[in-house]
Amino acid sequence: MKIKENYKLRQPTGPHIVGATYFYYRYNPANNSETRTIPAVCFYPAESRGEGKLKKYTNDKIVPGAGGIETNSYLNVPVAEGAHPLLLFNHGFGIGHESNSVQCEELASHGYIILSLGHPGDGSYELETGEMHLYNGEERMAEFGEEAAASNDIFTAYPDWLLGKGKTAGLEEHRAYYQTIIDRQGGMVLQSEPWLRDSRAALDSFLAEAGQPGALFYGHVDREKIGAFGMSFGGSVALDLAQTFPEVRAAANLDGFYFSPNWDVPFTRPVLLMQHDGLGGLFLTYPFMNAAGDTYLATIKGTMHMNFMDYTELLAENESMTLVLNGQETEVSMLGKIDPDRMEIIMNTLLLDFFNKYLRGAASRILDTANIPGELELHRKTGPAV
Repeated sequence: MKIKENYKLRQPTGPHIVGATYFYYRYNPANNSETRTIPAVCFYPAESRGEGKLKKYTNDKIVPGAGGIETNSYLNVPVAEGAHPLLLFNHGFGIGHESNSVQCEELASHGYIILSLGHPGDGSYELETGEMHLYNGEERMAEFGEEAAASNDIFTAYPDWLLGKGKTAGLEEHRAYYQTIIDRQGGMVLQSEPWLRDSRAALDSFLAEAGQPGALFYGHVDREKIGAFGMSFGGSVALDLAQTFPEVRAAANLDGFYFSPNWDVPFTRPVLLMQHDGLGGLFLTYPFMNAAGDTYLATIKGTMHMNFMDYTELLAENESMTLVLNGQETEVSMLGKIDPDRMEIIMNTLLLDFFNKYLRGAASRILDTANIPGELELHRKTGPAV
């Protein structure tokens, strides 16, 4: 995979300078003596550049070639005046908590605090000691056994059904098909539980520290305006946060199949579901159909799964990877045909529009209008106020 070396991330469009800082939260899960360390990078609206230096994207050992990439975020600078909405972000399985920095910087430039979380064993991170915790994909997938081997076939058969019989199928037929996938992916479903515990520990620690006079975020967090978003497996976790955390008022999922024990519980809080239409896409149809609250299903045309993270911007060329589908090796491109610049604009615009509406009470400029980008197929459901 070839990354654009010595590159600078796109300039955020909001009125604020972006700041960034790192946190490391430690806690002991119930009935477990082993301490978990949750690395987090926090992006936020900044008062000024001050003496801060620009944050590097990530360590070369995490994304080879990315060590020279520069962000737009100034390290440890003062937070912009006022109290700001807080968003929890969870990354994709096996990636890292800086993998959607473009979206985090964009939202921070518009006045949001984003706490981007890592999860031990399920991603790659640099700790405060300089120690590297690198994701071991082969070892991790071996733990999931047969379900990992079957996942490619499952997620190519499902969109085929959605584009065929699923087009005229009712909710119960969609539920039955989704159930067959959930039953065969029990390991991934169970993995949502430690991510939820990590998120709970990190959120509680962040809010507790922000309540201490003299702390960086003291007086700067609007505790009545908390949301969540995530990419891939992290998108699934974001939906669960809205289902189970009373503080989380709205959630957005960037192309994540809903691996959850709560998969059949209708959403009652506002949800934005983004999905790709390439190989293995369209898998958020059932959660949308099953929703009971305000829900948006946005299918972005010409995309693949990897378009929903920073690879859209950082890949020097669209590379292919080999997958085994139905017993045969198949070459699959990492990114879809959509223009990378358009993809970033669409993701950033939809996220900002959604959270502005449901956390700030602003009128929608895109989601509730006819002003829909041509690359987007959008469906809406309206539920009772919660």
